[in-house]
Amino acid sequence: ANTASTDTMYCVFLGRALQTVNPPDGSVATAKIAATAVTGAKLNTDVISAQTALATAPADTDELLISDAGVLKRIDYSLLKSTPTHVLISTTTVSSAVSEVNITSNIDSTYKRYIFHVDNLSCATNNAHLHFRFFQSGSIVSSSTYDWVYYYGQSNDSGFNGYASSQNDSYIRLLDEVKSDSDQTAYLTLTLYDPSNTTTHKRIDSINTYSRGGNINAQRVGGRIEDTSAVDGVRFFMSSGNIDGGIIKMYGVA
Repeated sequence: ANTASTDTMYCVFLGRALQTVNPPDGSVATAKIAATAVTGAKLNTDVISAQTALATAPADTDELLISDAGVLKRIDYSLLKSTPTHVLISTTTVSSAVSEVNITSNIDSTYKRYIFHVDNLSCATNNAHLHFRFFQSGSIVSSSTYDWVYYYGQSNDSGFNGYASSQNDSYIRLLDEVKSDSDQTAYLTLTLYDPSNTTTHKRIDSINTYSRGGNINAQRVGGRIEDTSAVDGVRFFMSSGNIDGGIIKMYGVA
C-alpha cells in the first residue's frame, strides 16, 4: 500500500489499483447524488424541530409534504384544513344590567341561517317575559307585525302543559315568566332563517330551558315577522326590568 496524500489512498490488489476518495466538505454537487441515495436513515431526528417554528395558522397557500401511496407530493394547506359548518361571528357579554341587547352587525346574505346561543341569561324582575324583535335597514321594528307560538313542559306536571300564541303582536315572546333568582339562569338556542331573502317572511325558532316559578321548563318557540324586508339585526329584551347578565354567541351556518 502506498499513501499519496491525506485525502487519497491507493491499494494494489491482484495487479489493479483501487482508489478511495475523501472529498472536501461542500465539494459534492447535487448532480452527483443519485435520486434514491438520500433515505430516512440519512436524515437527522431534528430535521423538522431544528427549523423556524410557524407561530400562526398556515396560510391557504402554505405547502406540506404528504405521502401518496408511497410517493411524496406537496399539497396546499387549504386542501387539508377543516371547514366548520358553524362559524362564530360575534360574542356579546352582559356583565351589568341593560334594558336590551342589540346585535346589529354581520347579519346579511353571507349565511342562510344564523344561530344564537344564549347562556346564563338572568333578569332583574321576577316573572318577566323575554321578548325578541328584528331590525330592518338599521331600525328596530316595534309595529304589530309579529306572530308567535310556543309550548312547554314543566317539571311539576306530565306532558306539555303550557301553550300560548299571538298574532299581530309587537314582539315575539321567547320565555314566559322567567324566575329572577341568580342561580336559576336561562339557556336558549335560537335560529334565524334566511334574513336577507326579500321574498319571504323572516322566521325564527328557539329551544329553551329555564325556571318558571319553582319548576324547570323545556320550551319550543316559533315566530315570524309578516314582512319580506331583509333583517339586519336582532334585539333581546325583558317585558319588565333589565337583563342582568348573560352571554350571546352568534354563529353563521354554512
